[in-house]
Amino acid sequence: MNQDSKSFTQCVLPLWVFTLLFAGLLHVAWVGAWLLEQHLELRAMWLTTSGSRSAYWLAMKLLLWVLPALLLIRLSGKSVGEVMGFHRARAIAVWGGGVGLVLGITALAAKTLGSQPLFPPSLSWSLFSGVLVAPIVEELTFRGALLGPLCGRFGFWTANTITGLLFLGIHLPGWHFQGRLAENLTNPVGGALSVFLLGLLFGYVAHKSRSVAAGTLTHILNNLFSA
Repeated sequence: MNQDSKSFTQCVLPLWVFTLLFAGLLHVAWVGAWLLEQHLELRAMWLTTSGSRSAYWLAMKLLLWVLPALLLIRLSGKSVGEVMGFHRARAIAVWGGGVGLVLGITALAAKTLGSQPLFPPSLSWSLFSGVLVAPIVEELTFRGALLGPLCGRFGFWTANTITGLLFLGIHLPGWHFQGRLAENLTNPVGGALSVFLLGLLFGYVAHKSRSVAAGTLTHILNNLFSA
């Protein structure tokens, strides 16, 4: 940790407290982003297309998720490269790719049994956002910025559980504003329980591989095959 960051965290609050404060503020800000989206959709015609909505949510994620997450990583005394673990290519391939493919095969099998299309019929901005943007942003934030400081205070399994619950919580505003909250809270497959368990799995992959990039790859493959 550089001297300025170390002095700041020691003199004000421990890093794990900053981490939980950031998580709480992120959830509040995310509700605000949904309220703003609802307001703009009624008054701004440009927000009625798939591309414009994707651009809006990308901007919100960069502002509310990525920038604060990068600051928190800096306060932890690590670089983004260290947290992501890009140099652990083998671990990324084995853990990230292996677990991701298992999830993908499971999703394809479920689709086959349910007589559902295996893949989306066409490419779209929402598909790009769900398969690529969301996993990168979410893993950088939850497993990159949040999990590490919480592990230092509570140990891995407790920290992973807290992070998994926070990961589930960030999905609740979207479900509410899309009118799917009750459905997703009660649906055992593809709903809240699945999101929580996947959050635990992504954290476990990142922990075992010592690479958030591995958890990100698992997340990407899961979303790709589940789309």
